[in-house]
Amino acid sequence: MSAQPEKGDAPDKDKRRQILNGAREVFLAKGYEGASMDAIAKASGVSKGTLYVYFDNKDELFVALTAEEKRAISEAICTLEPHGGSFRENLETFAVNFCELLTAAGHISSLRMVIGAVEKFPGVGEVYFRNGAERGATRLTEVFEQAIADGRMRPCDPKVAAQHFVALCTSEVLKRALFAADANPAHETVVKTVRDGLDVFWAYYGR
Repeated sequence: MSAQPEKGDAPDKDKRRQILNGAREVFLAKGYEGASMDAIAKASGVSKGTLYVYFDNKDELFVALTAEEKRAISEAICTLEPHGGSFRENLETFAVNFCELLTAAGHISSLRMVIGAVEKFPGVGEVYFRNGAERGATRLTEVFEQAIADGRMRPCDPKVAAQHFVALCTSEVLKRALFAADANPAHETVVKTVRDGLDVFWAYYGR
């Protein structure tokens, strides 16, 4: 019998991306429960045999998709390198850009997709959180640790500060976008939300 390729070493990264794109289309349209490997193979333009070379089952495919979806957001946090200008100005610029990424239609759709699956497939929520919020908080914590050491922030628990920063600057617009109360927040709305949140954050943590 010929050896099957290992999942992590599947022979064609473009094919894997093609499958993930097809899977995203099916999961968004039918939800986790309604999606099938047959439908995913069809939407991806591959045979079921090819699909199973890359993913053993629907659960594995859904986990891979959600990790991929969230990685782009967490990578945006990892680009935060506040050196030029004032520290507060850098935080504001970053928070506005990040908030607009969070409320983009594609991210909101992915978030709803995961929330819809968590009750039946709780492990996917952990994957989504670990690859997004947790990874991003780790990066922000590192930035705030350095800011505390440099005297740009008052002494505090940098991990807690990171949690407060994200909540104050993003939660309101993200919540409204998630529930379609303001599905496409205007740039001005995002800026005002970030500035209001940053005022509170800076009053406690700033120097």
